[in-house]
Amino acid sequence: MYTILLILLAVAVQSTNQVTLSIPLQPGPEPEEIAVVTFDTDRVSAEELKRWMLLHRNSYFHTPIFGYYPDCEPSDIPKLEQEIKKTEQMVNELDPSKYPAELNDIVVYLKDLQSFWLWMAQQELEFRKSGKLPQTQYNGVDLACQVPASTDKAHLCDQIVYRWRTCANHVMAKKLGSYPVEKWKAFLDSYGIQEELGSGMNLDE
Repeated sequence: MYTILLILLAVAVQSTNQVTLSIPLQPGPEPEEIAVVTFDTDRVSAEELKRWMLLHRNSYFHTPIFGYYPDCEPSDIPKLEQEIKKTEQMVNELDPSKYPAELNDIVVYLKDLQSFWLWMAQQELEFRKSGKLPQTQYNGVDLACQVPASTDKAHLCDQIVYRWRTCANHVMAKKLGSYPVEKWKAFLDSYGIQEELGSGMNLDE
């Protein structure tokens, strides 16, 4: 009987450390999706978990922040420059040493992805400023996405903003592969974190 009471007491103590949080996966008052996570506060702090959730496949670090400026207006340049600065910060934040070892492969994957998006934006900015065509290689990878020279700037703009970016994204998607979902699941399991995804619309209702 004494042993049973001790077991029940241990279970009760454990259960008091379980916390459930609803964490938005996108910014803004009405995120498209939220993660409902249950975790043990003796193993993981709420602040740590919120930061780690930014690595989720539907969250901050797996999303490009660049706008779509198909008309190549001069007024678009400051916007693109600001987005480049923000992405440079994101790339710097994706330092594997700042995360648990279980997240290493995910951090490296997201850093490679954001670094590529950053490079594409820099290529586009260079074209908008000087008319220089985008490079055909990225980190030794032949993108096979050459843009033919033309004196028609509107035509070139369409070729670069839409066709070249689409082609380059397609090539690098094959090179980088998909988000390491199984690594994420293994990370959650290793910390005893339970995750359920749900709609984030109308969270205040």
